[in-house]
Amino acid sequence: MAIFNTDKALDMSCTERELRRWVHMIAELFPMTSEQAGHADFEVQGGTARIAWKEMPDRVIALVRLKRMEVTLAFSDGVPADARAHFSKQFQMHTLRGGG
Repeated sequence: MAIFNTDKALDMSCTERELRRWVHMIAELFPMTSEQAGHADFEVQGGTARIAWKEMPDRVIALVRLKRMEVTLAFSDGVPADARAHFSKQFQMHTLRGGG
């Protein structure tokens, strides 16, 4: 059984449906090895990357309510730092939203 070390914890304003769509986009770059109710595992150089999520209370700003998810990126032992950084960067690039 792989031991996962959390590399990044993110507070994201999104629904679980949106997050799952992003997870499947990442699967086009890194083969998905499993998908469960609260996480998905991917094959990366030297081991496994895991994206895990759980719902958080909505963020409320005046009359606006934003759904929130706590998302963690974790890696099994043996995944080198450069592979962790590449996976993290790809995930964050796929989840960026425009603004300005």
